[in-house]
Amino acid sequence: MRWARVSKEEAHGLRRGAWYPVVGDGEASLVLLDVNKTNRPVNRSSLEFTEVRPDKWSVVSRSPEEQAALRASAAKLGPVYGVCPLCRGRVPIVPDAKEAQCPNCKELSEVDWAHPC
Repeated sequence: MRWARVSKEEAHGLRRGAWYPVVGDGEASLVLLDVNKTNRPVNRSSLEFTEVRPDKWSVVSRSPEEQAALRASAAKLGPVYGVCPLCRGRVPIVPDAKEAQCPNCKELSEVDWAHPC
């Protein structure tokens, strides 16, 4: 199974940094993702892919002026936050943290600072 995550803002309202299973990859420009048990078509150019389910926290970094950063700040996340690899929950990330524990699913995972999105 392949996995994909949003790498650009225009990805149809998907949570940036969250990994979703790829359920259809037959079209040149669109990929079908399983988003909460619903197949959602997403532009291939808005995604990055991996062959193995990620097990590290995604780090999302936004410019403080972006509209999405303002929403993240309203959720008390700030312009840099993490997305849980298991449940897609979001939490503020302490700079240079090695690991983070998700308050939703209690998963303790390494933080992937090397591949921010």
